[in-house]
Amino acid sequence: MLITTSRKPSQRTRSFGRALERVLPARYINRGKMSLRDVYLKAQELNFTTVMVISERNGNPSRLEFYNGGDEAESYLLISVDLSLPSGRVDTKKLGIKCESPSLDNILIPLFELEEKDVPNNNLLWIKKTEDERMVMEFYDNKGILIRPRIYLRDWKGVANGNSAGS
Repeated sequence: MLITTSRKPSQRTRSFGRALERVLPARYINRGKMSLRDVYLKAQELNFTTVMVISERNGNPSRLEFYNGGDEAESYLLISVDLSLPSGRVDTKKLGIKCESPSLDNILIPLFELEEKDVPNNNLLWIKKTEDERMVMEFYDNKGILIRPRIYLRDWKGVANGNSAGS
């Protein structure tokens, strides 16, 4: 997956993009003046089929849009992010996913191209419910330690398969 931002992103959004590159099997690039078409061409050059665009609201990352070559996003996640300093690193070649939401499971596993994993909790993207019933994406490093970023999911939709839910 190729990760980039909407045009003229804030420093927080750029930092979040770099943090995602550390924990996902993905590559982050600064968009600059590239059109979405130019971003697709760069993705093809790097052998990626999916492009994630990080959008922002009031200078904070607020939406992840997933494109597979078309003009419209095929899926999206409305998010809020724990913007404390990123920590740790995941072995992205061994990264697995555990998801407690069937509607998110159907969207994220194909997008991130990850294998489902039950245990152990190392090199893991775990999507689970918090105590207040919100969904959160947490990352665990190769020692099983929770690391940043922590991404809270407010809403999502898989346009291609029609899955959607709100929390």
